[in-house]
Amino acid sequence: MTTLTATPALLAYERLAPVYDRFTADYDHAGWVDGLLRLARAHGLRGSRVLDLGCGTGKSFAPLLDGGYEVWACDISPAMVARARMRAGRAGMDPERVLVADMRELPELGAFDLVTCLDDAVNYLLSPADLAAAFASVARALAPQGVYVFDVNSLATYRAGFAARASFERPLAAAVCRGETQGAIDPGALCVAAIEITGRSGRRRVSRHVQRHHPPHTIRHALTSAGLACRAVLGQSTGAVLHDDADEDVHTKLVYVASHAG
Repeated sequence: MTTLTATPALLAYERLAPVYDRFTADYDHAGWVDGLLRLARAHGLRGSRVLDLGCGTGKSFAPLLDGGYEVWACDISPAMVARARMRAGRAGMDPERVLVADMRELPELGAFDLVTCLDDAVNYLLSPADLAAAFASVARALAPQGVYVFDVNSLATYRAGFAARASFERPLAAAVCRGETQGAIDPGALCVAAIEITGRSGRRRVSRHVQRHHPPHTIRHALTSAGLACRAVLGQSTGAVLHDDADEDVHTKLVYVASHAG
């Protein structure tokens, strides 16, 4: 059995799990994943075996199942995994293929043609050692010709949503998001935001999200140390629109494509 350390990410998503699907109800996961699959194919994806890291409640792997891919998935939060297993079962996927696991120490599951890690899960890796461990773990899971696709939040996103005075509401999930980062948000900054959630019973809970901004040079160095090579970096704007000219000050996310070096 996997023993998990009570990281900020684990604590945040155990609290957010009951409302996560409502909180992300307006996300177009199907369109988003379809665009990322086209990107992966352009960089050599040929097989159909996929590992989805930080899968949450399964909304990120559901389009892969619809596309006929053979999917395995994992998340650090048992509460999120429980919901992802239900989604997997409804889609005809073996729920046992959804695991509670830390992306820094993935279990042996064989080789995958595609590894995905979406919706800023990489930003919950808070130190260079965490980042290096996660990328090394991916390298071990990636087939020789496999493709790794992941995204990270941009400086623009942190300055808009994680700064101390930033605040917005998600009415459908009865949630208020407030930035808690003190001081300037510069490259490599540690950023904090709290999501205050009101449940159907009226009970309020706080899901606190601690993330590290990872500049491109940090990402590239960690990939290289893991034996991976960065093949492309794209910008992503609202609506999951991809742009060849990634710009931290304009785009909401940066999307990376990597594969084994050589």
